[in-house]
Formats: sequence, structure tokens, C-alpha cells
Amino acid sequence: MKKILCIGELLIDFFTTEIQQSLIEATTFEKQAGGAPANVAAAIAKFGGNAFFCGKVGDDAFGHFLQQTLQNAGVCTEQLILDPSAPTTLAFVSREMDGERDFIFNRGADELLRIEDLYLQKLMDMDIIHFGSATALLSDPFSKTYEQLMQTLIMQNHFISFDPNYRTNLWKGDTERFIEKCAPFIDAAHFIKMSSEELLLFARTENFKEALNWATQFEDKAIAITQGAEGTIYIQNGVITVVPSISVNAIDATGAGDAFVGAVLYELALRDTTEISQAEWVSIIEFANRVGAKVCEKVGAIEALPTLTEAKMA
Repeated sequence: MKKILCIGELLIDFFTTEIQQSLIEATTFEKQAGGAPANVAAAIAKFGGNAFFCGKVGDDAFGHFLQQTLQNAGVCTEQLILDPSAPTTLAFVSREMDGERDFIFNRGADELLRIEDLYLQKLMDMDIIHFGSATALLSDPFSKTYEQLMQTLIMQNHFISFDPNYRTNLWKGDTERFIEKCAPFIDAAHFIKMSSEELLLFARTENFKEALNWATQFEDKAIAITQGAEGTIYIQNGVITVVPSISVNAIDATGAGDAFVGAVLYELALRDTTEISQAEWVSIIEFANRVGAKVCEKVGAIEALPTLTEAKMA
């Protein structure tokens, strides 16, 4: 099976256990492993895929917990750096009744990943590369490292996956900088997953139909616009296809988008990525929709991942 590398943040999510309590009001929190690209890697591994993770955590109790969590999920962590000079990044998360979330990040080691930290030759051995970090593009050195890796890997003809993972409270309204930072990754990627909100940002419009028309301009890219319970809009070579999801009792939406991406990349690793038909892509998106929906039935991201059998039977 093809090797899939996910690059980005690995962190601790502290979820409030008090439903419909804001972070101001909440007093009780539960520790979970998190970080968008780490969640993607865990999903791939749980389905039986060959997943690798690249990132940085602190050489502390939280960092070791995260390393063990990924290893227990079946993810190779040889490219995970434990930094003794910085703490592991933490996120505090509240949940609404519909499963949506509010975040506060306390950043640490994840933003300190440098190109010289990495074993570049081993990265070159990967087949599929996923860039999907919510934090990577915010500041250097992580941002510079992310961009350098993308440029290097695209020149080596790797299959590139990209999820912008926009977080309003991280970018503090600076959407122009976010769009500018994401542009090279959108240009380079073969598969792009984005939310409806991100689509509107990149298309620079508040009109959803106009935004969809913007997305149809790209050739030789598969674009999935996830819409939660409403399913996913899949766009390729100007053709728009709506792929429905399944109905679930949503408790926590954390990691649903990452699980969706993991499911897509797992399926791509089973195929020749240069010869996937429209019908195959729709089947892949249907499977990914089921995976993302099942994750919403439980609390957490990695812990909520369904098995391959559970996902296919959903």
C-alpha cells in the first residue's frame, strides 16, 4: 500500500464536558489527542493504511502521551520531533448542542518545526503528502518549513492533498493573509478538501453559487466541499456533483473533517491516482461522508474514529 505522510500540528485538546457551556463558564475539561493532520493520519492507520506523521511536540508528559496515542493508532512517528525547549501545544474546546466548537489555543512546540529537524530523504519516499494544519501557516519557522516542503515535494511529483483548516480565532480576521498563504497549496494540490466557509473566502464572495463557479475553474484537481449533514459537493474538471451523507445523532463535530480526509486518502492509496474515474470518486466521497458522520457520534477526534467495517456498514 502507498505511504501517506501527514504534516502539521499534534496537540492536546482539552474538551469541556459541560454541554452548551462557553469556555468562560466551563470548569471541567477532558484531555484528548488532537491536531488536524494527526487526526487524518490516525484515520488512515485505523482503516489499515500506511500512515506517517511529521510534526513537533514538547518533550514533556503531554508530548509523550501524544506520541503513544499515534503509535497505538498504528501511525509511524519516526518524523515526530520531541523538543525539550518548548511545551506541547494545548487547545481548550467548548461544544454546542449541535456539536460545533469554540477554541482557545496555547501554542507551543508545533510552531517551531524547522526544515533542518527533518529527515528529508525519508519524506521523499512517501507517495501521498497531506498538508492540513490549522496552525502551520500562522508564523515562522513552521510556515516557512511548510512552504519549503510543499515546493520540494511537488517538484518530486508527489500526490498532494490540502485542507486549509481555517480557524477564525487563529487568524483574527486577517483573511487576506490566510488566502495569500493558502494560494500556493491550492495551486499545487491534486485533492483539496474545504468547508463552505473556506470556499466563500477563497472565491471572495458571499454568494455560494458564484463561489462554486470559482471552484469549477480548476483543472486536474478534485475538490470536496464538505457541508456536514447536507453532504459534500464534489467538483472536478468543471463538473459539480452533490454526494449525500448519512443521518446521525451529532454529539461532537471535532475531527469529522479530518476523518473525511483520512478516508479519502486511504481510498486513494489503494488506487492509481492518475486513473480514477468520476464514478470511483463519487464512491470515495460517499465512504468519506459516512466516516465523517460516524465521528460526530462520539467525543474526541482520534478516539471517535470508526473501524473500516463500521464505516462501510454505516
